[in-house]
Amino acid sequence: MIVIPEHRIREMKARGWWGDVTLDDLFLKHVKAHPDSEALVDPVNAPDIVGGTAERLTWRQTADAVDRLCAVLTAHGIRKDDVVVVQLPNIAELTISYLACLRLGIIVSPAPVQYREHELGYIIAQTDAVAAITNDRIGKQKHGEMLVGLKSACPTLRHVFVLGETCPVGGLDLEPLMDGVTRDQHKAA
Repeated sequence: MIVIPEHRIREMKARGWWGDVTLDDLFLKHVKAHPDSEALVDPVNAPDIVGGTAERLTWRQTADAVDRLCAVLTAHGIRKDDVVVVQLPNIAELTISYLACLRLGIIVSPAPVQYREHELGYIIAQTDAVAAITNDRIGKQKHGEMLVGLKSACPTLRHVFVLGETCPVGGLDLEPLMDGVTRDQHKAA
């Protein structure tokens, strides 16, 4: 969704203030130039916050994860100009989610991890979000269950993608979905 009038875009480009290079272009440039260098590093306390283990991903691994998430989102009918609520702490999957949505033209509505049903329901209703990406738990709060529970009150919310150790009933376990992406789906994304 481009909300800037076309004449304003032309003016900004003519003045040299805007260009045609996208964030995805810059990301892919780094992937090509430094494929085996570290790109994303989880905080050491990530296991306390979301479970699992803290990750260290190279540019190549990050690009692979972005491609696979793009394939999953596309397979679930999420398209350009759709809104996806992302409620994750500062972990690798947060950046991966943003980059995948950016590449597909999906609008991310970031939600602070402190938000609960009241705030999230309002965000989903105001943005007509079609999906959410969260972790099964963030700290002691069961965010996966919380967002799945909002589906009945928020008719636009079709999918809740859940990372982590336990996916609640009604959620989509994101890790196996990403692991199951075929080579053809991967290339199409």
